[in-house]
Amino acid sequence: MDGGQYSSDMGVLWAAYKAGSFAMPPGLSQEAFVKAMEDYFSNFAQVWVVDDRNTAFSKSQGQVGLVLTNSIDLIVEAKFGFFKWASKRNILRGTAAFLNMVRNKQETGVCMVRTTDARRVLPDHLQNYGLLFYVGRVSPTEHLYTLRGRAS
Repeated sequence: MDGGQYSSDMGVLWAAYKAGSFAMPPGLSQEAFVKAMEDYFSNFAQVWVVDDRNTAFSKSQGQVGLVLTNSIDLIVEAKFGFFKWASKRNILRGTAAFLNMVRNKQETGVCMVRTTDARRVLPDHLQNYGLLFYVGRVSPTEHLYTLRGRAS
């Protein structure tokens, strides 16, 4: 919310839903979509919007994804989600920029990122940048990566 109205980001989220970016049933009304998003976002302490250069926007820059975080003391757990129109370059730059921001915050001891077997390419690639480090398997289909922050 931006004051008493939804921000312009909600319009972009609606467009992302219409493009199939969210695992939600098709054909929701705008009101049902807003309620579902509010319910989902209430599970997280912070919702970050990722902006980057992208040809889908008339101003050549716009929203390409979301990062949802929860924090417990100095531990930050991040969950990334990018829209259908986000390119591989948008995803790499957005993820790297967010992790770099979190790494340099005084309030971050450790940032944890979970990923599935099918989505390990990006976290493995980010190891080359010194942004994520593989910890190990945390379930039969899930892997954990971490990043040390300034408070560690």
